[in-house]
Amino acid sequence: MILIVESGSTKADWVLLHADGLETKFRTKGWNPLFLTEDEMLERLSSYKELSEKKFKAVYFYTAGVSHIKSSESLHSILSVFFSKAHIHVESDMLAAARAVYNHTAQFVAILGTGSNIAFYDGEELEQLTPSLGYVLGDEASGASLGKAILRAYLYKTLPKDLYLQFSKVYSISKDLVLQSVHKEAHANRFLASFVPFLVEHQSHIYVQELVRKEFYSFLKTHVLSHPLHQDYCISFVGSVAFLFQEIMNDLCKENKLKISDFKQSPLQGLISYHKANK
Repeated sequence: MILIVESGSTKADWVLLHADGLETKFRTKGWNPLFLTEDEMLERLSSYKELSEKKFKAVYFYTAGVSHIKSSESLHSILSVFFSKAHIHVESDMLAAARAVYNHTAQFVAILGTGSNIAFYDGEELEQLTPSLGYVLGDEASGASLGKAILRAYLYKTLPKDLYLQFSKVYSISKDLVLQSVHKEAHANRFLASFVPFLVEHQSHIYVQELVRKEFYSFLKTHVLSHPLHQDYCISFVGSVAFLFQEIMNDLCKENKLKISDFKQSPLQGLISYHKANK
């Protein structure tokens, strides 16, 4: 039996892949070793009854935060203790996305979820095109960035009146609460991304379309169009933000002569297929 974990900042999907091909799945809150101590990680693992008394020969743990060597080593150490007889593989969420969409053709792969990232993948090597700077400095077109934009417009009262009233009805929120959540509380990126459902619900509104379009173009201009080979390879998008606003992304890519290979809301099923084929 092998264990596959695909984690973003908000949620983590766990798949127990049995020898006969059957799958057992469960979901937990997201794992990011940058924000978890070793004790917290061990406590979480011990609390998952689905893992108790199971014998795994391999664990593949894909998550954000492992580009930082110390965080990666910390997660690997805890997994090695908890799954003492398993081969442990700690990989990035970027590799998870790349493996999920790989169709035997080299391509650009972009993650647009709570955060954002991009790389080039040829089936073996994953080339990071630009650094991932997180929601404070980067994460263009991510859920955090979109949430920041709608919150800023709401607090500055630059939202159109109809959207302002709808936002006020849905969220009981104030400037003090926003500042507290962003500057004082943990997981500010998840707080910001929690406002994306409002944008999805109102995506037919011209203001929302322009807001999303501006964020998406910023991502493409910074991370894709600047690459000298951007018209030579297709690009796939993974993550809920890209998936739910794919019509806007489709239009932008057409305007900029970018060829889209795929949209996936989650990389999970593609990862399962990858590991079944490579057991």
